Amino acid sequence: MHFLKMDGIMGLFHSVILVIALVVVGESRVVKVPIGPLVRVEGQAVSIRCDVSNHELPRDQDFEWFMVLAGDKLLPLVSTFDNTFTDPTVKDRVNSGDIGYKRLGDNAVELIFKKVRATDSGLYRCSTPSTDSVISGNYDADVELKVIGDSLKVSSAIPKSAVSEGESVELQCNATRGFTEYTFLSVTWSIRKGNGPLEEILTFGPDHKITVGSSYTQLYTDGGLRLDLHGGGFYGLVLKRAKLSDQGVYVCTAREWVRQGGGGRIWRKILEKSEEMGKVVVTKIMMEIKLTGQWMSNMFYEGCEP
Repeated sequence: MHFLKMDGIMGLFHSVILVIALVVVGESRVVKVPIGPLVRVEGQAVSIRCDVSNHELPRDQDFEWFMVLAGDKLLPLVSTFDNTFTDPTVKDRVNSGDIGYKRLGDNAVELIFKKVRATDSGLYRCSTPSTDSVISGNYDADVELKVIGDSLKVSSAIPKSAVSEGESVELQCNATRGFTEYTFLSVTWSIRKGNGPLEEILTFGPDHKITVGSSYTQLYTDGGLRLDLHGGGFYGLVLKRAKLSDQGVYVCTAREWVRQGGGGRIWRKILEKSEEMGKVVVTKIMMEIKLTGQWMSNMFYEGCEP
């Protein structure tokens, strides 16, 4: 009986230890950054988020950002608690605000580039100094940033800017960019009527899908809008049977996108450029009939003898 009791006590002891271990593991600190690579365009503003969770007090956590150099050497960039943290080689950029950070809450912060440079491509590490009684979990996380050149070019035209009711309007847009395996392109045709806002007509891409503006859904369904894709960066949209309400200034907008987050299902826009195609004037057709040797416009008489 004595040995049975000791076995029971030891079994209970091991169970308690296991529960404590599971609790500790379950509450292990987690530092999280976006899944990379993050592809961004040179000259654009860039922010990289870092979150920490499952930590002990205080609620207000501190952060440090490094750039990871060759040989796993660390280049200190910015710190939320140490003003002397920044490496002298990037101090001018930090002092000017070109590189900085922004707190998003007690346990989240963003590393910010006001205008990212090609030389900023590399691996970045977010680190959180420990405030925990037991060291458990991860205290830093790395993400790769890829900075590509701004190669997006947009030109557009309307071959015939004055049409009569019922004629077709062709909207030509040429959008090109340097090849990169990470980015995708979309093209949007819009119209501005008078002093009103831009109204979207149709968007092609970035996943080769077509999105039609709410005012043009029925027209597209009825075949009144037609895509004309020749390749080589040429994107055309034909608006059939123009109406007086189609008069206005047409705009072509090209956007460059990357897949980020949600297992690659979320689109993030990294660059946008627009060009005015020009103004389209739609003229009303005047019906004319010949009656008793005289020309009369828009006049009809019932019971008229030929």
